Amino acid sequence: MPAKRKHRLVGVHEVKRRLSSGEVVIYRYAWRGGPRIHAEDPGSHEYLVEYTKLTRDHEDAKREGTLAGLVYVYRQSAAFHKLGDATKRSYDAAIDEIEAEFCDLPVEVIDKRGTRSLFLEWRDGFADTPRKADMLITVLARILSVARDRELIDRNPLERVEKLSAGTRRDQIWSDDQLKAFKAHAGTKLSLALELARWTGQRQGDLLRLPWSAYDGSHITLRQSKTGRTVRVRVSSDLKALLDGTKREAVTILTTERGKRSWTSDGFRASWAKTCVKAGIEGVTFHDLRGTFVTLAYRNGASIKEIAEVSGHSERDAEAIIRRHYLAGDSAVTKLEAGNRKARGSVKD
Repeated sequence: MPAKRKHRLVGVHEVKRRLSSGEVVIYRYAWRGGPRIHAEDPGSHEYLVEYTKLTRDHEDAKREGTLAGLVYVYRQSAAFHKLGDATKRSYDAAIDEIEAEFCDLPVEVIDKRGTRSLFLEWRDGFADTPRKADMLITVLARILSVARDRELIDRNPLERVEKLSAGTRRDQIWSDDQLKAFKAHAGTKLSLALELARWTGQRQGDLLRLPWSAYDGSHITLRQSKTGRTVRVRVSSDLKALLDGTKREAVTILTTERGKRSWTSDGFRASWAKTCVKAGIEGVTFHDLRGTFVTLAYRNGASIKEIAEVSGHSERDAEAIIRRHYLAGDSAVTKLEAGNRKARGSVKD
């Protein structure tokens, strides 16, 4: 982890209090009249992160000419506001870490040679958690990219940074045994969520919000929150049987096991995690069902173009077909469905 800072943060207001026991304690506040900082050690990483979070929207924190000022510009930009809610939460956590370390860094330093090394050395302090390290440097690079577009800096020193993690979540897929184990321990509602993700390749948040009105009996039409694109996915015969056999108890297709109530994102994640533990499933997440869809469809003959039209992935090979709105072709789902039928036939033989 990064080393502790030794200097005192500017603006922190300290108040000494004598407890009934006679012990003298120091309460620290983000600024005079501001909220209390509960982390006890002023030199700890947790203290810096909490201070940054509390002062993020305070007027004194919007300092022009520093990286904190660039962060403020990024938060007001369309690039940040168009992010989905889940992505924003991830970015917010990363920004807290970034500001805790670099909030006072002058803008003119960013344009100088050596800044890339400075940022990468900081990133390497999180090498024991490579995915977190990659997220931190990715978010910092986005902040600097917006700053460059606004002509606040002359260059982005974090262009083309190689990732520390061995691969992306797209490399992870659910095995047939894992799918069977999950469904054996899940209720009907969570099983439907799994199949809906496996057959459409869509993101968790979009599926949790998916209304019955989006299903017309043969296709599902939705607007992807992350990309802003509208996709129309043909429903496989297996998924159609599940949907047609599901009672419409709420506005959304996916509901809690008791029915009549739509999932909250936190509630769904908690229930999903508990089922994975019961089923002994490790190493894969709900998000990996998107990779499962992509991989299985590709193995069964669907092209990168066909898959991208359904899943919304923006992989390098599919960049040419990315557009604002498009109608997803039926081929990817058809070929995946054919592969499933073939597999079932071989089992019977």
